[in-house]
Amino acid sequence: MLEHASPLIRLLGQRDALHHDASLLERELAVFRSQRERKPAHQRPHYSPAERAQILEVMKLRGWSAKEAGARFVVHSNTIRNWQKAVHDKLKAEQLFGGPPWNRLHDGVRRLVHEIREAFPESEFGTRTIARHIMRAGIRVSRTSIRRVLQEGPPSPAKIHAPIRVTKAPAHVRHPTKPNQVWHLDMTEIRVLWKRIEIAAIVDGFSRKIIAMQVFGRRPASKELEDLVECSIESGGASPRFLVTDHGSQFRSEFRSSIESFDVMHIRCQVQTWQLNAKVERVFKDVKAWVRRSALPMSLKSIQRRIDAYAKWHNRYRPHSAHGTLTPVEAGHGISATETVTYRQKGGVEPRIKMHRRCVRGDPRLAYPVIRVSERRLDAA
Repeated sequence: MLEHASPLIRLLGQRDALHHDASLLERELAVFRSQRERKPAHQRPHYSPAERAQILEVMKLRGWSAKEAGARFVVHSNTIRNWQKAVHDKLKAEQLFGGPPWNRLHDGVRRLVHEIREAFPESEFGTRTIARHIMRAGIRVSRTSIRRVLQEGPPSPAKIHAPIRVTKAPAHVRHPTKPNQVWHLDMTEIRVLWKRIEIAAIVDGFSRKIIAMQVFGRRPASKELEDLVECSIESGGASPRFLVTDHGSQFRSEFRSSIESFDVMHIRCQVQTWQLNAKVERVFKDVKAWVRRSALPMSLKSIQRRIDAYAKWHNRYRPHSAHGTLTPVEAGHGISATETVTYRQKGGVEPRIKMHRRCVRGDPRLAYPVIRVSERRLDAA
């Protein structure tokens, strides 16, 4: 087929030959891989820095996951993930993948060479002249290094990261120790088809419970947010010691005076600091993810009912990572976590486990499992 007169037949022959070679290579790699898998993990040879970089490059080109790449190269998938994380950290990347050669010119010197070339074209300054001028400034460099730097191109400009501002709020505001000590109030915008709506939410800083969540057809004014806080205090039967907001125009002197009439201290976050009000922002992130996967109605009343269902699911049926296995309602009421039991195959106790899937108001995106466990002790015989 490879020597046939027809180009189509020759192309088919080349395809079959490549397929045959690929199958043989796969068999060959399977032999080497099985030999490596039989060795204990601590006896396997380590991949060199260049090989690690090659593995990540092949993984990206083939579209493999960390688990699949780990199986291909006989390493744990977490090791592949650690290599991927190290790429974004300069110090760790140099440790894992190797740093630049010891004799590599500094990026500042390389940048200087290209700046001289831009200011003085090749007709005015040759590589030898550039090297002489740089050496006159006290920097040792050769003509061949100048030529190589010009061929490689200019280095990428160094990225200047703005320093992260840390909030200066006191610890009892950032980390409350009891419910209704600190409330967080904020607003966000979501889209329902072509319609934009505003959602205002109040979140308890200790339990992460959604105290209130209200939908508005436009940007709410200060009076509407004051009424929201007042209704939350009346319905909950308790008022917070502190209310944290951002620097929005709704939270100015009129709002502050109204809030302080309830014996609540109003705290506004520092500019460009996200840590103090991050708890309510995290709730908004989950709400937007739920909205993208759900079909919300168009009327505000219907949307409000769906938002109330989400708040119920969040408060009663979703364990929060800040409290382990407890939901925000359980954490707010001071309920202790359930004691866990380890069931083993030969433990003498047979667990009978039943699980049911339930939803809040029929929304499949607001589902939660109901797990019931009963025990039956096996006979000693």
